[in-house]
Amino acid sequence: MHKALYRTYRPQTFGDMVGQVHVIRTLKNQIKNDNIGHAYLFTGTRGTGKTSTAKIFARAVNCLEKVDSEPCNKCESCVSILNDSTMDVVEIDAASNNSVDDIRELRESVKYSPATSKYKVYIIDEVHMLSKGAFNALLKTLEEPPSYVIFILATTEPNKIPATILSRCQRFDFKRVSVVDMVDRMKKICSSEGIDADEKALQLIATNSEGAMRDALSILDQCMSFGEDIIHYEDVVEIMGTVNIEQLFDMSKYVIENDIRSSLQSLNSFISWGKDIRNLINDLLGHFRNLMICKVSKDMKDILEIPDDILDKLNAQAQGVDINTLIRILNVLSETQDRVKSSTNPRVLLEIAIMRISEPTFDESKEALIDRIENLEKIIESGTLKVEMVDSPLNYGISFETAQGMPAVGALGAGISGRNGDMSGSLGGGNYIQDTMSGQINGVSGVNPQKNTVKYDEMDNEDGKLVEESWKDILKQIKKDKRMPIYALLTEAKKFLVHENTLYIVFNDNFAFAKDRLTSEATHEYVENVINKIMKKKYSIKIELTSDVKNVKFEKVAEKDRGLEILEEIVEEGIIEVKDKIDKNN
Repeated sequence: MHKALYRTYRPQTFGDMVGQVHVIRTLKNQIKNDNIGHAYLFTGTRGTGKTSTAKIFARAVNCLEKVDSEPCNKCESCVSILNDSTMDVVEIDAASNNSVDDIRELRESVKYSPATSKYKVYIIDEVHMLSKGAFNALLKTLEEPPSYVIFILATTEPNKIPATILSRCQRFDFKRVSVVDMVDRMKKICSSEGIDADEKALQLIATNSEGAMRDALSILDQCMSFGEDIIHYEDVVEIMGTVNIEQLFDMSKYVIENDIRSSLQSLNSFISWGKDIRNLINDLLGHFRNLMICKVSKDMKDILEIPDDILDKLNAQAQGVDINTLIRILNVLSETQDRVKSSTNPRVLLEIAIMRISEPTFDESKEALIDRIENLEKIIESGTLKVEMVDSPLNYGISFETAQGMPAVGALGAGISGRNGDMSGSLGGGNYIQDTMSGQINGVSGVNPQKNTVKYDEMDNEDGKLVEESWKDILKQIKKDKRMPIYALLTEAKKFLVHENTLYIVFNDNFAFAKDRLTSEATHEYVENVINKIMKKKYSIKIELTSDVKNVKFEKVAEKDRGLEILEEIVEEGIIEVKDKIDKNN
């Protein structure tokens, strides 16, 4: 009868353990110094070696010929424990022995000294499954056990264990086994079994095991049966139902390029090959997560734990997408992953998700809106817009078309539309009514905005208020620099006005000396630097008296529609054509 790999190659010594150096070192030192505790708690995800470590520790503390705190596995004590022929090491499954009566029976057996060993070791696996009454029954024994008793509690969910139990145990947290350690371990096993395995195949097994060595060996066992004496990457993909990494790169490329058709065709291919939709979502999430990590920094090999050639491809693909888009895609896929769990038609949900991540107009999230605005900016920056009039039932609109196939899709939502291929759309709809007599568009200044003037003290100056609110911080910095004369003068400032990035600091008329002192070249430069540093904005400053600026008037331009302003700057000739057509129609 075939024996599973994870059983055949179960660690027999501390040296065989994979990825738990911090735990092994502590336990070996305790054995070496004869400083052994009475209760231990081993926690960590499945397959990380909790039970294996407990059994090795049970043999090590009882070994008659241990070397460097390692069990010899040859003496009478070690052999009897390995063969489960001793009553001094008891393994209990708390999932099926979780009642008060089971723990009372354990308490009775604790009273008896070990038969042939130095210590009597109780290994309670999945201890979080014990009932509340069972925990209470265990509490007293766990607190003051006989000197010859050691309890080792193992669990994947320490949060379910009462605090009274936790406080009486030495806790050891087992880490997820790294991909590198898993691959090394599987290489040794393959060598022992006479199996030739691709590096990429082992990498894929390790990655999908999520840090559980036992899971990795179970998959490897299955792959050995499938491929006989050799394990190919394609065989692992077929067995696990995962997606080939090359296919993931292709599909993510279509998504990033907003190619909905190719994205859906790629999805259909996956489903036709029998790929599980839930696994596909997980694979897509993992791929875009890796792209996000690469986008943050190229030096993330320790976090990603993937081969160098794949890492290089990820870095290259990450350059073509911004971080906001990746976050949007991950949010949509995560939401879909949750919804698919309870859906009777997961394919439709995934198709909707693919459309949303491939096309920002189908997504109403904040990140999608940012993507749509960025798309419009790219169209305008390309300088290939063609502006023409579009008749509508109500009025005239403005349409645009790119000459180089720039994605114009959904740039600003309801007001702008477009489609891949001809990249055409409409801007404005019924919002821009042309008045050729005044040169205004819908009451807002258009091509030839009218200008008026306003006195400084009539302006509702928000930027000036921001400066005023930050003035204490500015004075504080000047005082910190020990420029006390300047500090004293600036405390008398009466008003602040900002116009076209010029900050006017206004004093009363009886502070003419302050104006003279602060307008010297060195002082002026220093004050300007401090203000810009605190405000985090580039201002040029002017020192004025109230009487000097009382009658000063600044040009105030009526607000202009920004969309039309951009079109005016980029495609001036097209705007002229628009005006000509309006004039003719009138």
